[in-house]
Amino acid sequence: MDIEISNMSSVPIYQQVAAQIKSRILTGSLKNNDQLPSIRNLAKELEVGIITVKKAYEVLLKEELIYSKGAVGYFVNVIDIEAILILKKEEYLEKFKNLIDEAINEGLQIPDIKNILKITLEDK
Repeated sequence: MDIEISNMSSVPIYQQVAAQIKSRILTGSLKNNDQLPSIRNLAKELEVGIITVKKAYEVLLKEELIYSKGAVGYFVNVIDIEAILILKKEEYLEKFKNLIDEAINEGLQIPDIKNILKITLEDK
């Protein structure tokens, strides 16, 4: 599994692993019932500890994005991507509101914020 981790990042490695697998699930690269690499194999491939991968899988289990079949392994759960995207939109709306409030409290004006957003979106 092609996962890139950075030891220089402030984000813990297990969160980096979980986030990249989650992204693949939400974009459809990993499909319902696809089997994930075993904890041991993924740890070996990424050159990290087994506990790191186990913690990443635990995050995904908690979010119900994957499920475990005992000794068989871990699989992508059947999920309603539309429902997840609705929740994500709500989360980002709240984050944007907080960020805009912070910017206004630091002296930026609405036109400044709109311009920052426009520039950011143009870069994408």
